[in-house]
Amino acid sequence: MSDEVITDAEPTGLRPGSNLDQLMPVLLFLAFYNLVDIKAAVVASTLWSVKAAVGRRRRGLNIGMWLPGVTIYLIVRSVVTILVDEDVVDFGVSPEAVYFGIGFATKILIGIALAVTVMVGRPFLAWIIPRVIPLERDLTSDPRYLRTMGVATMFIVVFEIATAVWDIWLYNNSGVNLFLVTRYGVNFVLGFVAITGGLMYIDRKLDPIESYPGLAELMETSGPLSKS
Repeated sequence: MSDEVITDAEPTGLRPGSNLDQLMPVLLFLAFYNLVDIKAAVVASTLWSVKAAVGRRRRGLNIGMWLPGVTIYLIVRSVVTILVDEDVVDFGVSPEAVYFGIGFATKILIGIALAVTVMVGRPFLAWIIPRVIPLERDLTSDPRYLRTMGVATMFIVVFEIATAVWDIWLYNNSGVNLFLVTRYGVNFVLGFVAITGGLMYIDRKLDPIESYPGLAELMETSGPLSKS
């Protein structure tokens, strides 16, 4: 849900604009980190991530409800990192560890929060999907839809927590440059595989429901979502 907040939460497929928005914060961070310092790297990657979020909203992707929160998160994380680098605050670790550590913790917290939505019987995907893709009420009220979205939400929980654990291990066993490049490549591939597998699972489970139009038709009729 992303930096990495945006990019980790939305590792979506092979859309050129989306891929560039995922890649540029990494490239900017690497360039400014190696040529200037951590502060410049944080500011550059954060500015691009905020620009990407605003751009998605302008292209019609329905993230309006998330935009203020995402923007505030990115800015706060950057400010905290800069304060640590300037020795204004001290957490006993490097500013790099603070910057990436906030991202690791965020992914774990997102996973826990999504798991809670399943446990209380209101899976996150069951709530969010009808807000970005037009679905008939007969479909969303079907118990099979709720069960399927519950399982699919748990897929995301496992993905978020597992990749956070992988990120932590990788960070502790590599330098910043190797960490960023390896994490981007591995998480992009894992994200693509996870999303493809999740969509196939949802399509198979919802197919017996009469009001379900099929994955292909939904992708065609989802408007700006399929074009962004």
